[in-house]
Parts: sequence; structure tokens; C-alpha cells
Amino acid sequence: MSDCSPAPAVDNPLLLPLLTRLQGASGPCKLHELMAELQADGLLPRGLPGDDLGLFRTNFLLMNGLYQLQGWLCRQGDWLAVSPLDLHIDVGQVSRGGLLAPDPLRDYYLDWQNLWQTEAAEVQALLASFWQAFCRQVEPAARQAALTVLALPASASQADIRRRWKALALRHHPDRGGELARFQAIELAWRTLRD
Repeated sequence: MSDCSPAPAVDNPLLLPLLTRLQGASGPCKLHELMAELQADGLLPRGLPGDDLGLFRTNFLLMNGLYQLQGWLCRQGDWLAVSPLDLHIDVGQVSRGGLLAPDPLRDYYLDWQNLWQTEAAEVQALLASFWQAFCRQVEPAARQAALTVLALPASASQADIRRRWKALALRHHPDRGGELARFQAIELAWRTLRD
């Protein structure tokens, strides 16, 4: 299939080990487990604590190999799902659209210049940006979960939250015949919303 990614300009030595592991897996693989296996076999370097650039380069080699393998499998009519917690081959499933859709992440990892031109300061900036975005995503979810426990709308004020917490805590306190698990969930929701 010519609509799949082009043949790689630089071969990645991980292609065969990746293919072998993915084909032999009894279910989906996880990226960090695959990296650990390849490191244990001496196929990927082990990073040193605090060496973010080394970790970036190790991860880049692995992701480049996965995306190159994805392109090769696509040309064979198969699909390699590439996700941090779900790496698996679907035989005969190229029709899912796969590589036909634009994928900036795949494009990034297939460009070898990104491996060698990325410096430690850029890796630090990427990590900081990731954690800032991650925290922004988690906070609203945690707030909504806590509001759900207290049966309050998203627009609840701090005064509404405090009143509801006090009422539910009194009603569900174990000393008053309430269920301990429910009381603990109410207390956790209160701490989340109070902080």
C-alpha cells in the first residue's frame, strides 16, 4: 500500500526486536515494559538518574522504531497501534485509517534530526510543559469528582461546598450509624475542594 508512510531513510536497529516482541506478546504491551525489556537485553541504553536528555534519546529511539515498524506493517496490510499503554498488532486492519490520517507525533519521531538537534534545555522545557498541561487536566477532573460525591453542581461556591460537607458529614458519621466508606469519601471530597 503506497498510502502508508514512506520507507525509512535511516534504519533503526530496534525494528526486528520490536517486531519479534510484539508478535510474540499474548496481549497488548506497555511502552515502559517494552523499554525495560530492551534495556535488559542491552538493545537500549539504561538512563542515569537525572539524565533527562539520555532518557529522551532512549525514548526517541524506541518511538522511532515503533513508528517505522508501523509504516512497514501498514505496507503489509497490518496495523500497529502505538499508544503508551497499548502497543499491539492488528493483522489485516489497515482499513482503520491508520497512517492515512495526519499524525504530528509520528512525524516528529520519524525525523532523525529531532534526535540529534534536541538539547538538554529543550528537553527540560518539554517536560515542564507536559507537567503543567497534565496538572491543568487533573485538577478539573478531581474537582468534578469531589463535587459529584457531595452532589453539588460545578457552579457551587465555597460556602455551598462547606454547608453540604457539614450536612453530609453529620448524616454519614459512623458514630451516628453512618457507613465508614461513605463518610471517608465525603471527607476526601471536602479536602480536595477545600485545598
